[in-house]
Amino acid sequence: LGWNERLVACNPKQNERQIVLISIYIPKKMKETQLITLDKTYLKEKFVEYNQLYFNNSLPKVPIFSIVNTPHLAGQYCARWGKKNGVLQIIRHEIQIDENILWTEEKLRSVLVHEMIHYYVETKKKKPKRDGDFQHWGLFWVMKTKLNWKYNLHIKNRATESQFRGRLQCKLQFKSTP
Repeated sequence: LGWNERLVACNPKQNERQIVLISIYIPKKMKETQLITLDKTYLKEKFVEYNQLYFNNSLPKVPIFSIVNTPHLAGQYCARWGKKNGVLQIIRHEIQIDENILWTEEKLRSVLVHEMIHYYVETKKKKPKRDGDFQHWGLFWVMKTKLNWKYNLHIKNRATESQFRGRLQCKLQFKSTP
């Protein structure tokens, strides 16, 4: 496939028309692959589906989803702890998914279920640990291993180079026309 060019016209100013040429690199390996366009509704639907399939609906509620630009992460789970009615508990769950990856169903499932395991582990804690303390051992490792073996999901501890080979690479060229 190689560089795939798409022409996008926009109107940044009233008297000036700007044409943006976006070149997207799609690896040859992904030639026959169906790519997914991410949006929050789609992510929520997948969360509900995966919660039922892989977690027996044990995750209490659909988290907030953010589609973000994170150069070195495919996904990230965040939990915010606080007091509600005087009880220390998680008051916000968020899963962030990188917008710059060329997402396939398999890749999204692997990353989203990885983040859902972090969510599951966090809901089992009685109190928060320091920020960023989402380890890939203990209960996380047990859940990951069980799901990989039972459902053949290919969940990894960290995103691999092959996941980032499908990262969206854009070249933008701006041309002003009268």
